[in-house]
Amino acid sequence: MKIFVNGEETIIDVSGKCTLSDILAQIETTLPQGSLATEIKLNDKVLDGNWTQNVDNIYILEEDLVSIKIEDSADLAREALYGSKIQFQSLLEHFEEIADAFRMQEDNEANTKFIYGIENMQLLLKVLEEASFLIGRPIENLKDGDISFQQYLDDLGEKLDKIITIQSQKDWVMLADLIEYEMLPALKNVGVIYRILEI
Repeated sequence: MKIFVNGEETIIDVSGKCTLSDILAQIETTLPQGSLATEIKLNDKVLDGNWTQNVDNIYILEEDLVSIKIEDSADLAREALYGSKIQFQSLLEHFEEIADAFRMQEDNEANTKFIYGIENMQLLLKVLEEASFLIGRPIENLKDGDISFQQYLDDLGEKLDKIITIQSQKDWVMLADLIEYEMLPALKNVGVIYRILEI
């Protein structure tokens, strides 16, 4: 078998039938700390995105050609943060539209958009948490002056709990006010992470 890492042939010690997991385990010992395999080609075919869950079940044969793309995890994290900054601005606009829709009594559409917005916000917060950790500045250590970033997250969580209570009462005008005047400012506070991390 031939193994290439970032275009350079690499010799590894495997005998007979082995798995992708065996190959990656050997390669990882030679890489700088914080490096990640981000793409695998097996015989010039790029493996789909779930290869990371199947590394123990992907067998490599003697005649196979394996190409592995390795990237620095901190660089990937910074890219994710840059991308999430654009998504964050869209999310703020999305919640402004939701507040307007609740005010106009378009509650069916607004509720659907609200659920979608909450799901997107949870995904965004997960990206912020993971990316911050990968660049060596975990969220629990971040501060905005004297305020810990965790306080901003806790405040946002409290506002969301309040909103969900009002949503169950179907008071759409009150819900619109809470989204616009309480949740959005709390969410904007979360956005200071980009300034703190200089993104």
